[in-house]
Amino acid sequence: MRKVQTFTSLLVLFLTFFGTLVVVTASPNIGLLRISSFLCPREVVPGGTFQVTLDVEYAIQSIPNEATIRAAVYNANIGATTPLWESDPTTVSNGGDQVWNFTLNAPATEGFLNLTAYAYFLENGTWTYFNNPVNGPGVSQRTVKIGTTASLDIRIGAPGITVTVGGTTKQTSPMGDAVFPVAVSSSPSITVPPLAELQNSTRIIFTEWSDGIKEPNRQVQMDGDVNLTAQYRTQYLLTITNSSTFEEWYDKGANATLSAPTSAPAPWPLSVFGVTETFQGWSGDVHSSSPRINITMNSPMTITADMATNYLPLVIPAIFAAGIAAAIVSFVLVQTKSRNSEEGTLEAPAEAPPEQPPTCQTCGQVTEPQWVHCIKCGTKLRDIDSSQVQG
Repeated sequence: MRKVQTFTSLLVLFLTFFGTLVVVTASPNIGLLRISSFLCPREVVPGGTFQVTLDVEYAIQSIPNEATIRAAVYNANIGATTPLWESDPTTVSNGGDQVWNFTLNAPATEGFLNLTAYAYFLENGTWTYFNNPVNGPGVSQRTVKIGTTASLDIRIGAPGITVTVGGTTKQTSPMGDAVFPVAVSSSPSITVPPLAELQNSTRIIFTEWSDGIKEPNRQVQMDGDVNLTAQYRTQYLLTITNSSTFEEWYDKGANATLSAPTSAPAPWPLSVFGVTETFQGWSGDVHSSSPRINITMNSPMTITADMATNYLPLVIPAIFAAGIAAAIVSFVLVQTKSRNSEEGTLEAPAEAPPEQPPTCQTCGQVTEPQWVHCIKCGTKLRDIDSSQVQG
Protein backbone atom coordinates (compact mmCIF):
# COMPACT_ATOMS: atom_id res chain seq x y z
CA MET A 1 0.00 0.00 0.00
CA ARG A 2 2.81 2.35 0.89
CA LYS A 3 4.50 1.66 -2.49
CA VAL A 4 1.31 2.54 -4.33
CA GLN A 5 0.96 5.81 -2.40
CA THR A 6 4.57 6.68 -3.02
CA PHE A 7 4.27 5.99 -6.72
CA THR A 8 1.06 8.00 -6.91
CA SER A 9 2.69 10.95 -5.18
CA LEU A 10 5.67 10.87 -7.52
CA LEU A 11 3.36 10.70 -10.50
CA VAL A 12 1.39 13.71 -9.31
CA LEU A 13 4.59 15.69 -8.79
CA PHE A 14 5.88 14.69 -12.22
CA LEU A 15 2.64 15.62 -13.93
CA THR A 16 2.51 18.91 -12.07
CA PHE A 17 6.08 19.73 -12.99
CA PHE A 18 5.60 18.62 -16.59
CA GLY A 19 2.43 20.72 -16.86
CA THR A 20 4.36 23.74 -15.64
CA LEU A 21 7.02 23.25 -18.30
CA VAL A 22 4.39 23.15 -20.96
CA VAL A 23 2.92 26.46 -19.76
CA VAL A 24 6.36 28.16 -19.66
CA THR A 25 7.33 27.08 -23.12
CA ALA A 26 4.01 28.32 -24.45
CA SER A 27 4.62 31.95 -23.28
CA PRO A 28 7.66 34.31 -23.04
CA ASN A 29 9.87 33.48 -20.09
CA ILE A 30 11.18 37.07 -19.94
CA GLY A 31 8.99 39.29 -17.82
CA LEU A 32 10.79 42.64 -18.20
CA LEU A 33 12.71 44.11 -21.12
CA ARG A 34 12.74 47.89 -21.23
CA ILE A 35 15.06 50.68 -22.35
CA SER A 36 16.03 52.43 -19.14
CA SER A 37 18.46 54.89 -20.75
CA PHE A 38 19.05 56.12 -24.30
CA LEU A 39 21.82 58.72 -24.23
CA CYS A 40 23.06 60.74 -27.19
CA PRO A 41 24.14 64.36 -27.71
CA ARG A 42 21.45 66.93 -28.38
CA GLU A 43 23.45 68.51 -31.22
CA VAL A 44 26.42 67.41 -33.37
CA VAL A 45 28.30 68.98 -36.28
CA PRO A 46 27.40 67.94 -39.83
CA GLY A 47 29.36 64.89 -40.97
CA GLY A 48 30.76 64.22 -37.50
CA THR A 49 30.53 61.15 -35.31
CA PHE A 50 28.91 60.93 -31.90
CA GLN A 51 28.68 58.47 -29.04
CA VAL A 52 25.49 56.69 -28.01
CA THR A 53 24.78 54.68 -24.86
CA LEU A 54 21.85 52.27 -24.71
CA ASP A 55 20.96 50.66 -21.36
CA VAL A 56 18.42 47.81 -21.43
CA GLU A 57 16.99 46.39 -18.20
CA TYR A 58 15.71 42.79 -18.17
CA ALA A 59 14.27 40.16 -15.82
CA ILE A 60 13.54 36.41 -16.34
CA GLN A 61 10.25 35.23 -14.88
CA SER A 62 10.29 31.42 -15.26
CA ILE A 63 12.20 28.35 -16.34
CA PRO A 64 14.37 28.15 -18.38
CA ASN A 65 16.21 30.93 -16.56
CA GLU A 66 17.58 32.59 -19.67
CA ALA A 67 16.54 34.59 -22.76
CA THR A 68 18.08 35.92 -25.94
CA ILE A 69 17.97 39.69 -26.50
CA ARG A 70 19.42 42.24 -28.87
CA ALA A 71 19.08 45.99 -29.61
CA ALA A 72 18.89 48.19 -32.72
CA VAL A 73 18.76 51.92 -33.58
CA TYR A 74 16.93 53.28 -36.63
CA ASN A 75 17.02 56.60 -38.45
CA ALA A 76 13.27 56.97 -38.58
CA ASN A 77 10.10 56.82 -36.57
CA ILE A 78 8.68 53.62 -35.08
CA GLY A 79 8.31 50.98 -37.78
CA ALA A 80 11.51 51.61 -39.79
CA THR A 81 13.23 48.50 -41.19
CA THR A 82 16.84 49.57 -41.89
CA PRO A 83 18.90 50.04 -38.71
CA LEU A 84 21.75 52.53 -38.30
CA TRP A 85 23.19 50.14 -35.72
CA GLU A 86 22.27 46.76 -34.24
CA SER A 87 23.87 44.50 -31.67
CA ASP A 88 24.63 40.83 -31.80
CA PRO A 89 22.16 38.49 -30.03
CA THR A 90 23.02 38.16 -26.35
CA THR A 91 21.93 35.45 -23.90
CA VAL A 92 20.98 36.78 -20.47
CA SER A 93 19.77 35.12 -17.26
CA ASN A 94 18.15 36.10 -13.96
CA GLY A 95 17.91 39.92 -14.14
CA GLY A 96 20.07 43.00 -14.65
CA ASP A 97 21.16 45.50 -17.29
CA GLN A 98 22.74 45.10 -20.68
CA VAL A 99 24.62 48.25 -21.76
CA TRP A 100 25.78 48.95 -25.32
CA ASN A 101 28.13 51.85 -26.24
CA PHE A 102 28.56 52.60 -29.92
CA THR A 103 29.28 55.37 -32.44
CA LEU A 104 26.95 56.82 -35.07
CA ASN A 105 27.67 59.08 -38.05
CA ALA A 106 25.85 62.41 -38.40
CA PRO A 107 24.39 63.54 -41.73
CA ALA A 108 26.46 65.93 -43.81
CA THR A 109 23.81 68.67 -43.85
CA GLU A 110 22.26 70.69 -41.06
CA GLY A 111 18.88 69.65 -39.79
CA PHE A 112 17.55 67.05 -37.37
CA LEU A 113 18.26 63.33 -36.96
CA ASN A 114 15.42 61.26 -35.49
CA LEU A 115 16.62 58.12 -33.70
CA THR A 116 14.49 55.18 -32.52
CA ALA A 117 15.97 52.44 -30.33
CA TYR A 118 14.47 48.97 -29.79
CA ALA A 119 15.17 46.23 -27.23
CA TYR A 120 14.15 42.85 -28.74
CA PHE A 121 13.73 39.38 -27.23
CA LEU A 122 13.58 36.15 -29.22
CA GLU A 123 10.24 34.30 -28.96
CA ASN A 124 9.65 31.14 -31.03
CA GLY A 125 12.13 32.32 -33.67
CA THR A 126 10.68 35.84 -33.90
CA TRP A 127 12.26 39.06 -32.57
CA THR A 128 9.71 41.16 -30.73
CA TYR A 129 9.58 43.87 -28.05
CA PHE A 130 7.32 45.04 -25.26
CA ASN A 131 5.43 48.22 -26.03
CA ASN A 132 3.65 48.61 -22.70
CA PRO A 133 4.66 50.21 -19.37
CA VAL A 134 4.38 46.93 -17.41
CA ASN A 135 6.94 44.75 -19.22
CA GLY A 136 8.63 47.57 -21.11
CA PRO A 137 8.60 49.76 -22.96
CA GLY A 138 11.24 48.31 -25.21
CA VAL A 139 11.30 51.33 -27.52
CA SER A 140 12.64 54.88 -27.07
CA GLN A 141 13.14 57.91 -29.33
CA ARG A 142 15.60 60.80 -29.41
CA THR A 143 16.12 63.79 -31.74
CA VAL A 144 19.64 65.07 -32.49
CA LYS A 145 20.13 68.50 -34.00
CA ILE A 146 22.73 68.74 -36.77
CA GLY A 147 24.41 72.17 -36.71
CA THR A 148 27.64 74.11 -36.22
CA THR A 149 26.66 76.51 -33.42
CA ALA A 150 24.63 76.25 -30.27
CA SER A 151 23.21 78.84 -27.89
CA LEU A 152 24.66 79.28 -24.39
CA ASP A 153 22.27 81.25 -22.17
CA ILE A 154 23.76 82.45 -18.87
CA ARG A 155 21.08 83.60 -16.42
CA ILE A 156 21.90 85.71 -13.36
CA GLY A 157 18.64 87.53 -12.68
CA ALA A 158 20.15 91.03 -12.41
CA PRO A 159 20.83 93.49 -15.25
CA GLY A 160 24.23 94.95 -16.11
CA ILE A 161 26.35 92.09 -14.71
CA THR A 162 29.52 91.21 -16.63
CA VAL A 163 29.65 87.67 -18.07
CA THR A 164 32.57 86.27 -20.09
CA VAL A 165 32.37 83.18 -22.31
CA GLY A 166 35.62 82.25 -24.03
CA GLY A 167 37.01 85.59 -25.17
CA THR A 168 33.65 87.36 -25.43
CA THR A 169 32.28 89.61 -22.67
CA LYS A 170 28.71 90.83 -22.38
CA GLN A 171 26.49 92.61 -19.88
CA THR A 172 23.32 90.87 -18.79
CA SER A 173 20.13 92.24 -20.33
CA PRO A 174 17.31 93.97 -18.41
CA MET A 175 15.90 90.45 -18.02
CA GLY A 176 19.13 89.39 -16.28
CA ASP A 177 20.64 87.01 -18.87
CA ALA A 178 23.36 86.98 -21.55
CA VAL A 179 23.22 84.75 -24.66
CA PHE A 180 26.35 83.60 -26.52
CA PRO A 181 26.64 81.66 -29.81
CA VAL A 182 29.15 78.84 -29.22
CA ALA A 183 30.63 76.15 -31.47
CA VAL A 184 29.04 72.72 -31.10
CA SER A 185 31.18 70.12 -29.28
CA SER A 186 33.39 72.85 -27.77
CA SER A 187 34.01 73.37 -24.04
CA PRO A 188 34.10 77.14 -23.49
CA SER A 189 35.13 78.70 -20.20
CA ILE A 190 32.54 80.75 -18.34
CA THR A 191 33.29 83.55 -15.87
CA VAL A 192 30.79 85.39 -13.69
CA PRO A 193 31.67 87.75 -10.80
CA PRO A 194 31.78 86.21 -7.31
CA LEU A 195 30.37 89.50 -5.99
CA ALA A 196 28.55 92.28 -7.83
CA GLU A 197 27.54 95.70 -6.50
CA LEU A 198 24.09 96.86 -7.57
CA GLN A 199 22.41 100.22 -7.08
CA ASN A 200 20.77 101.42 -3.88
CA SER A 201 23.20 99.78 -1.42
CA THR A 202 22.49 96.27 -2.69
CA ARG A 203 24.89 93.53 -3.77
CA ILE A 204 24.74 89.87 -4.83
CA ILE A 205 27.15 87.05 -3.88
CA PHE A 206 27.63 83.90 -5.98
CA THR A 207 26.58 80.61 -4.34
CA GLU A 208 26.51 77.93 -7.07
CA TRP A 209 25.43 77.04 -10.61
CA SER A 210 22.11 75.42 -11.35
CA ASP A 211 23.91 72.12 -12.10
CA GLY A 212 25.62 72.11 -8.68
CA ILE A 213 29.09 73.46 -9.55
CA LYS A 214 30.30 75.69 -6.71
CA GLU A 215 32.93 77.83 -8.48
CA PRO A 216 31.99 80.98 -10.47
CA ASN A 217 34.60 80.11 -13.13
CA ARG A 218 33.88 76.87 -15.00
CA GLN A 219 33.59 75.09 -18.36
CA VAL A 220 30.61 73.50 -20.08
CA GLN A 221 30.35 70.85 -22.81
CA MET A 222 28.31 72.22 -25.70
CA ASP A 223 26.35 69.22 -26.99
CA GLY A 224 23.47 71.52 -27.89
CA ASP A 225 21.75 74.61 -26.55
CA VAL A 226 22.62 75.07 -22.88
CA ASN A 227 20.84 77.14 -20.24
CA LEU A 228 22.80 77.76 -17.05
CA THR A 229 21.72 79.79 -14.05
CA ALA A 230 24.29 81.40 -11.78
CA GLN A 231 22.61 81.47 -8.39
CA TYR A 232 23.32 84.44 -6.11
CA ARG A 233 22.17 85.51 -2.68
CA THR A 234 21.14 89.14 -2.17
CA GLN A 235 22.59 91.34 0.55
CA TYR A 236 21.47 94.78 1.79
CA LEU A 237 23.58 97.45 3.50
CA LEU A 238 22.64 98.60 7.00
CA THR A 239 24.00 102.09 7.82
CA ILE A 240 23.87 103.39 11.40
CA THR A 241 24.78 107.04 12.01
CA ASN A 242 25.48 109.03 15.14
CA SER A 243 28.70 110.87 15.92
CA SER A 244 30.26 108.33 13.51
CA THR A 245 28.99 105.98 10.78
CA PHE A 246 28.80 102.19 11.00
CA GLU A 247 28.01 99.97 7.98
CA GLU A 248 27.40 96.21 7.67
CA TRP A 249 25.99 93.89 4.98
CA TYR A 250 23.15 91.46 5.75
CA ASP A 251 21.57 88.69 3.70
CA LYS A 252 18.08 89.39 2.42
CA GLY A 253 15.58 88.44 5.11
CA ALA A 254 18.20 88.24 7.88
CA ASN A 255 17.47 89.68 11.33
CA ALA A 256 19.64 92.39 12.87
CA THR A 257 19.60 93.53 16.52
CA LEU A 258 20.57 97.12 17.35
CA SER A 259 21.43 98.27 20.86
CA ALA A 260 22.20 101.81 22.00
CA PRO A 261 23.41 102.84 25.50
CA THR A 262 20.95 104.96 27.47
CA SER A 263 23.89 107.20 28.45
CA ALA A 264 27.46 107.39 27.22
CA PRO A 265 30.46 109.76 27.33
CA ALA A 266 30.46 112.44 24.67
CA PRO A 267 33.14 112.32 21.98
CA TRP A 268 36.61 113.55 22.87
CA PRO A 269 37.55 116.20 24.05
CA LEU A 270 34.17 116.88 25.68
CA SER A 271 34.36 113.56 27.49
CA VAL A 272 37.42 114.84 29.38
CA PHE A 273 35.17 117.37 31.13
CA GLY A 274 32.48 114.80 31.96
CA VAL A 275 30.07 115.73 29.17
CA THR A 276 27.64 112.85 28.39
CA GLU A 277 25.09 111.90 25.75
CA THR A 278 21.62 110.47 26.47
CA PHE A 279 19.75 108.21 24.02
CA GLN A 280 16.56 109.80 22.64
CA GLY A 281 15.42 107.24 20.03
CA TRP A 282 15.93 105.80 16.53
CA SER A 283 15.04 107.71 13.36
CA GLY A 284 15.40 107.26 9.61
CA ASP A 285 14.05 104.00 8.17
CA VAL A 286 13.07 102.84 11.69
CA HIS A 287 11.35 104.90 14.41
CA SER A 288 11.50 103.67 17.98
CA SER A 289 12.22 104.99 21.46
CA SER A 290 13.51 101.63 22.71
CA PRO A 291 17.30 101.39 23.03
CA ARG A 292 17.18 97.76 21.73
CA ILE A 293 15.34 96.91 18.50
CA ASN A 294 15.15 93.98 16.06
CA ILE A 295 14.83 94.62 12.32
CA THR A 296 14.42 92.38 9.25
CA MET A 297 16.67 93.28 6.32
CA ASN A 298 14.30 93.19 3.35
CA SER A 299 15.80 96.36 1.87
CA PRO A 300 18.75 98.72 2.44
CA MET A 301 18.33 100.75 5.64
CA THR A 302 19.81 103.92 7.11
CA ILE A 303 19.09 104.43 10.81
CA THR A 304 20.19 107.25 13.12
CA ALA A 305 20.69 106.90 16.87
CA ASP A 306 19.53 110.29 18.19
CA MET A 307 21.51 111.41 21.25
CA ALA A 308 21.09 114.55 23.42
CA THR A 309 24.29 116.12 24.80
CA ASN A 310 24.40 117.14 28.49
CA TYR A 311 26.71 120.16 28.82
CA LEU A 312 25.99 120.79 32.54
CA PRO A 313 29.40 119.50 33.71
CA LEU A 314 30.96 122.32 31.64
CA VAL A 315 29.03 125.22 33.30
CA ILE A 316 31.12 125.73 36.48
CA PRO A 317 34.49 125.19 34.72
CA ALA A 318 33.34 127.56 31.99
CA ILE A 319 32.41 130.31 34.50
CA PHE A 320 35.70 129.83 36.32
CA ALA A 321 37.66 129.93 33.11
CA ALA A 322 35.77 133.02 31.95
CA GLY A 323 36.62 134.82 35.22
CA ILE A 324 40.30 133.94 34.90
CA ALA A 325 40.31 135.06 31.29
CA ALA A 326 38.63 138.38 32.19
CA ALA A 327 41.15 138.99 34.96
CA ILE A 328 44.04 138.26 32.65
CA VAL A 329 42.63 140.57 29.99
CA SER A 330 42.08 143.37 32.52
CA PHE A 331 45.59 142.98 33.85
CA VAL A 332 47.07 143.09 30.39
CA LEU A 333 45.04 146.19 29.49
CA VAL A 334 46.10 148.02 32.66
CA GLN A 335 49.75 147.17 32.12
CA THR A 336 49.56 148.24 28.50
CA LYS A 337 47.90 151.56 29.38
CA SER A 338 50.44 152.32 32.09
CA ARG A 339 53.35 151.55 29.78
CA ASN A 340 51.92 153.74 27.07
CA SER A 341 51.50 156.66 29.53
CA GLU A 342 55.13 156.51 30.65
CA GLU A 343 56.41 156.27 27.12
CA GLY A 344 54.24 159.23 26.09
CA THR A 345 55.74 161.55 28.85
CA LEU A 346 59.32 160.87 27.86
CA GLU A 347 58.89 161.17 24.22
CA ALA A 348 56.61 164.28 24.03
CA PRO A 349 57.99 167.30 26.16
CA ALA A 350 55.66 170.22 26.94
CA GLU A 351 55.59 172.97 24.30
CA ALA A 352 57.02 176.47 25.17
CA PRO A 353 54.41 179.25 25.39
CA PRO A 354 54.31 181.52 22.35
CA GLU A 355 56.68 184.55 22.50
CA GLN A 356 54.88 187.87 23.35
CA PRO A 357 55.83 191.23 21.61
CA PRO A 358 57.83 193.74 23.83
CA THR A 359 55.81 196.50 25.63
CA CYS A 360 56.53 199.70 27.57
CA GLN A 361 56.83 198.98 31.25
CA THR A 362 55.14 202.27 32.07
CA CYS A 363 52.14 202.45 29.76
CA GLY A 364 52.02 199.01 28.14
CA GLN A 365 52.50 200.34 24.65
CA VAL A 366 53.77 197.76 22.23
CA THR A 367 57.27 198.86 21.24
CA GLU A 368 59.56 198.21 18.33
CA PRO A 369 63.14 197.01 18.74
CA GLN A 370 64.63 200.22 17.30
CA TRP A 371 62.80 202.49 19.74
CA VAL A 372 64.86 204.32 22.42
CA HIS A 373 61.86 206.01 24.11
CA CYS A 374 58.19 205.01 24.22
CA ILE A 375 56.34 207.09 21.74
CA LYS A 376 53.32 207.21 23.98
CA CYS A 377 54.69 208.20 27.34
CA GLY A 378 58.33 209.00 26.56
CA THR A 379 59.77 206.48 28.94
CA LYS A 380 63.35 205.55 28.08
CA LEU A 381 63.45 202.07 26.72
CA ARG A 382 67.18 201.50 26.16
CA ASP A 383 70.53 203.27 25.96
CA ILE A 384 71.89 204.50 22.72
CA ASP A 385 74.69 202.32 21.34
CA SER A 386 77.77 204.55 20.90
CA SER A 387 78.66 202.68 17.78
CA GLN A 388 75.51 203.98 16.22
CA VAL A 389 76.38 207.66 16.94
CA GLN A 390 77.95 209.43 13.98
CA GLY A 391 80.97 211.60 14.66
